[in-house]
Amino acid sequence: MVVRCKLERSCLYSIEPIGIGSINVESISSYISRLSDAHCVTVGDILTHLIAPKIDKKYIKGGNGFYKSSSAINGYGNLADNFIEVIESLTKRRDIGKTTFINCRELVPFRGLLKNSRHWCPSCFQDDLESKQIVYERLSWTLQPFYKCIIHDSNLESVCPFCRSSMYILERKSVPGYCSKCFYWLGKTMENQNVTIRGGEANDSMRTFFSTFINLSFGNDCVSSSISFYLERNFEGSLSKAAGFFGYPKSTLWGWKEGTNLPPLNALINITMKLQLSLTDFINMEKSNITLKNDCIDRIVSSGRVKKDHKKIQDFLKLIIAEKRPYSISEIANLMECDRKLLTQMYPNECQQIKINYLDSLEVKKQYKNNAMKKSIDNAVYTLMKQGTYPSSRKVEEIIGKGKLHEKKYQDYWKEKKSSLKNNINLKEEGRNNFEKGFNETVS
Repeated sequence: MVVRCKLERSCLYSIEPIGIGSINVESISSYISRLSDAHCVTVGDILTHLIAPKIDKKYIKGGNGFYKSSSAINGYGNLADNFIEVIESLTKRRDIGKTTFINCRELVPFRGLLKNSRHWCPSCFQDDLESKQIVYERLSWTLQPFYKCIIHDSNLESVCPFCRSSMYILERKSVPGYCSKCFYWLGKTMENQNVTIRGGEANDSMRTFFSTFINLSFGNDCVSSSISFYLERNFEGSLSKAAGFFGYPKSTLWGWKEGTNLPPLNALINITMKLQLSLTDFINMEKSNITLKNDCIDRIVSSGRVKKDHKKIQDFLKLIIAEKRPYSISEIANLMECDRKLLTQMYPNECQQIKINYLDSLEVKKQYKNNAMKKSIDNAVYTLMKQGTYPSSRKVEEIIGKGKLHEKKYQDYWKEKKSSLKNNINLKEEGRNNFEKGFNETVS
């Protein structure tokens, strides 16, 4: 009732999105988390009482269906459009769209654009805290090909260092800078400052690319026009030569050239880098800095894939094993920008140990979740019975969260706990009655 009263108004307090127009721009998921914090309610409360009724999506209110796919609100499409419209209506602002990638719908496909889980840079969080600025989450962290912070050039984290949990982009109790499971600070503390796996020097080209990516408006067929332009200018219109240079099949390049498909974000980054062009220059069809002679192109076509630095890969894998970092093989392949199959074939022993560590971390996380849920059920049942209220599943879920007792193991535990506490209360009541009866007989 208190939550409903706080949210029963036509608008929310208007807080300003951070970093609009800059590479440090805030994501809309972070903005929603900060809105809930500013109103002293949870993200779940705002979604249930304000956003869901306006969007008319029942799945937002119950279960985890929406939260599992919540990354979509940072991108483009119907869900992002709906959230932008509702948040702008509630806050009376007109710049919420700039916390998403709605400007990129004509540039890259949605598939391959966004990560499904929450990622963050501990150094950015720590900088926010120590400079006494607002702690928030950057939009760049949500992009699928971006596994490094474009400010600190350090690998983004995706697992809480305390409870080993991974998180959805948005959760019922999301708070920027903190784990939504155990509320542990995710900034660079003494415990985690020595385990960050660092790459090379900061990549200025990625910063420039991202700045253009979020700020420019892209017209229809802009990518296909640009690819056609560079095919003619640099590769004499030959799909074979271009395919060898860029490392993509001819059929794929043909689809991009004809506008049948859009190149995924990681492919667009690769193409602009190999042409030594900024994204702006690529779209504007400026002259490429590369100059290739025919014999040079022929060597590129025949050479195929770029040779990997296997010593660097092996050192990286050994560091992962030594630190017992809970990374999957797929995550490591993304970090090293290589194929997962290459890792499993070339380094079977290392990959086996990494797999064991990863599965162990999942088991620890599972046990932590089970223990935390059982403790929540204990507290809920005890509190209700102490108040003289029957601890029904509905009452218990009002305390621990809707739908939490749907899993059979938690439902069985709730029944067992309820029965155990009821028996204890009955025994205490019986003992008290026997004592009073004996006392009265003695007095009489």
